[in-house]
This record gives sequence, C-alpha cells and structure tokens, in this order.
Amino acid sequence: MNTVNVKWIVLLSAALAAGALTLFAQNSTARAASAPQPQPHISTSTAGGPTDNDPIFTKVYAFVDTGSSKVPVYATPDDLAKNAAPVREMEGYEWVTVISRTQAGDVQIAQIKSNEWVHADKLVLYRPSAFQGRSFDQTPAGPIAWVLADFTSLLEPDGDENPDAPKYKRYDVVKIYEKALVGDTMWYRIGDNQWCRQQRLAIVSPRNAPPGISTNDRLHGKWISVNLFEQTIAAYEGDKLVYASLVSSGLPKWETVKGLFQVRIKSKSQPMYNAAGDPDLGQYHLEEVPFNMFFYTDYALHGAYWHDGFGYPHSRGCVNLSLRDAKWLFNWTQPNSGGNYAVADDANPGTWVWVH
Repeated sequence: MNTVNVKWIVLLSAALAAGALTLFAQNSTARAASAPQPQPHISTSTAGGPTDNDPIFTKVYAFVDTGSSKVPVYATPDDLAKNAAPVREMEGYEWVTVISRTQAGDVQIAQIKSNEWVHADKLVLYRPSAFQGRSFDQTPAGPIAWVLADFTSLLEPDGDENPDAPKYKRYDVVKIYEKALVGDTMWYRIGDNQWCRQQRLAIVSPRNAPPGISTNDRLHGKWISVNLFEQTIAAYEGDKLVYASLVSSGLPKWETVKGLFQVRIKSKSQPMYNAAGDPDLGQYHLEEVPFNMFFYTDYALHGAYWHDGFGYPHSRGCVNLSLRDAKWLFNWTQPNSGGNYAVADDANPGTWVWVH
C-alpha cells in the first residue's frame, strides 16, 4: 500500500505554501466562493499543531522548500556536516514529518526518517487546521451551512448591510430559513433581516439515501454523501444525519469521480506520491497522509494536513478532510479496522459513499 499511486490529492502548490491566494469567480452555477482561500498556518516554532491532547496534532509537518533546486537528504548528521554524498534528493512538491531538530556544527538540521537528515532551513513548518465539523444527536429540522469567508449580512437580497447583525467569520455555522433568486444569484436568509449570497456558504441539507444502496443500509446502515457543488460531507445512519462537515474535492482538471461506491480499503497512515511519474500530476510526495478511506481505484477520503482550504475545491481528485474530520470518519466507517490497514469483504463490508 505504501506504493499506491494516488490519482488525486491536492493542489496546494509551493506558491500557496508561501502565502499566495487563489480567487474564485462568482456565479450561481459554481460552488466556488467569491473570497480567496485562507492562507496556511505557517509556523516557525517546533509545534506541529494546536495545543490540545489529541494525538493527531503531535506530529510536526513541514513543506520542503525545493525552490528551483533539489534538496539533498543525508544518512547521518555527520554526512550532512561534512557535505558527503546524499542518499537521495527531494524535488517538486514535497511534505515531510519532522522527527527532531539539532545542530551539526554551525548548521541546524532536521531528522525526517530514521536514517534521513536535511538542512532545517529547507523546511517550512506547518500547523494543521484545527477545523472540525459537527455531530448530531438528531437530524436538523432544515439546512445548515458553514461560512466560507468573513462577511456582513444584508438587510435584503442585494441590499444594504445590516449594521445591527453580527459579523460572520469563516467556519461559523448558520441555519438557512429562506432563499431567493435575484437575477442569477441565489440568496439565503440566515436570520431576521440577514441575507447573504450563495457563494458565502457551504450547505448541508438532510436527505434520504440514493437508489442503489441496499434496503437494509437505507433503513439502518451507514452511508456518506459528498456534495461536490457545496463542498460538504454528511454521514448518515439510516435516515439520521449523525455528522457533517466541509471537504475539498478535485479541481476542474482533476475532478472527483461521481457515483455510488463503497469504502474498499482503509489505511491509517501512508505516503502518497506520483509513483507512475504522470507528468500531468507533476512531481509530488507527501509523507504520512492520515486516515485514508479508498472508495474507487485510487480515489479516497483522507486527512489533509497541508492546507486549510476546506469548503473549496483543492485537490487532484481525492476528497480532502481536516484531520479531526478524517479521524472521526475513519473510526466510524467500515470496514472495521483494529490497526493500520483493513480491506472490505463480505463479512466486513465497506460503508457506502455517494459522490454527487
């Protein structure tokens, strides 16, 4: 499984890691929001994530600043200090996990594997997003939505700002009470005299299971809905919504496959890279991608520690999740897994995944 050629994954480029922004067009037929994607949480400390007790944030992730040259990897600190021959070189789009950092003479170095050391100044430490969706004791009475970008609501569709309304922030959750189409733009009412355009929100509307899922699973079993237009995910037990959140699916050139599938393989952690050397995918290598749930060939639901763009298309095919969301879904979905790896079979079938 370590050599899986993932068709996917993520277009967080070196430019985004350096803080670049991507703007999206506004229209009523695309999910893309009018605001730019948030900048990644770059950190120069050794902290790998938010300060809490969740072990998923104990790892230290780093973007490898390959720039226009390759980054040499050495077998020992002494080899690095002496500028000996490297064991390999990193190039293209690379992310690693940092085991430790120390000094080799006057140079600060970092260990990225048991026998691999690099110059620490070639690593940009990254703090994974702490975002997490919501669980539900009962299905909400109507649609709910996550705010994609900060905004001030309007008194009416395409009207003036409401000076008395709260300022909505990215990742706030709101209820949808009403909608109105004005021209080619859909507007939603999220409170008294509070309206916002469609592009500001990613909506989850509770729904029934699609045709094709077995009768027993439609009534009692687990199934997942991935809405590519809204960039949301919803987990159900029968007709009960139990969890919902934001995702980042494939960009237009690498759209996520649509259809009705089942989770076939689960892997708690593995590297992902362009093993086939597909020039269209480019050179990339990501270490320790967490909580992988493969549902069709190389397409997977999985955690993405390298960006905080959830709610926007952002990958090369896979469905990116925040680490907390990916962990929740990994533990909830079938096939049941007591370790790092599980394969679905008749006795341990995979959870249904409807991508639409």
